[in-house]
Amino acid sequence: MPVRRFGFTLVELLVVIAIIGVLIALSLPAVQAAREAARRSQCTNNLKQIGVAFHNYLDTFRVFPPSDTSGFRSDEFLGNPQTRHIHSWRSMILPFVEQQPLYDSMNFNASAFDTSNLPAAARMPAGYRCPSYSGPEYSRHNDYTRYSPQCAIANYVAMGASDVGHIWASSSGYRPDGAVYPQSKTRPADVTDGLTQTVFATETREEEHMVWVDGRTSAVVASPYDEFNPPSYVLSRLGLNYTPFFDYFNPTVRWGPSSQHSGGALHMMGDGSVHFLSETMQATVYAALATRAGGETISGGTF
Repeated sequence: MPVRRFGFTLVELLVVIAIIGVLIALSLPAVQAAREAARRSQCTNNLKQIGVAFHNYLDTFRVFPPSDTSGFRSDEFLGNPQTRHIHSWRSMILPFVEQQPLYDSMNFNASAFDTSNLPAAARMPAGYRCPSYSGPEYSRHNDYTRYSPQCAIANYVAMGASDVGHIWASSSGYRPDGAVYPQSKTRPADVTDGLTQTVFATETREEEHMVWVDGRTSAVVASPYDEFNPPSYVLSRLGLNYTPFFDYFNPTVRWGPSSQHSGGALHMMGDGSVHFLSETMQATVYAALATRAGGETISGGTF
């Protein structure tokens, strides 16, 4: 009696392979979405920890940290940064984000780019980089590589003002209207718009001029730059995820408030809460959230 053999024909095997391929293709977006959700959750936690650090800094020094320990200068990047103090808020809060050893290794009696501080500039403190960021680890721009090839990039930046004119302050005739700007000494009482309605920090995907120790670019503004619209220099459109953000003279900052999360970016408010703001929101509302005492009325549905 002949033995019966069981198996797949070539056609059946090809059909099975095709079905498996379709199932894999269908599952990939779900896997990618789950991974991005995890990355966004970690990014949210990073900003929450920064928020806690801001308030611990406030408890210690009675003011929130400034974005830059030196005042603003329009020729910042044309000279020698080693002659300026220019430490960033990210450096100032290190003891409050469990980075005391890194803080202790830095020389705060000298410039952030003094040779004694370059080893610290090469290290990325835990929690200062968004897990969705896919850019380079170190700035490749000559403004930094002339001092060190390893100046690490951060993805969290202060919100300094509603527009470039307000953060330029003396040169524009305005005063800074944000909460965290160069040499700021902001107290909670100064934030009359309310801590819950004022952005203190946000994300950025800038790859060149966002070195974590550098205070000079450690505050962004809500509105992109328009050189033909002084003294505010506002480009009348939403600055969130807009590029080129500041494209006039050195430094060129391609990205302001921005992220590699789809559809917007995470923002830390003055009370330490973190919210995802959409890139489709109104530019006027976003600018209002950047001011500390603008007196604007913001809809409760903003978040």
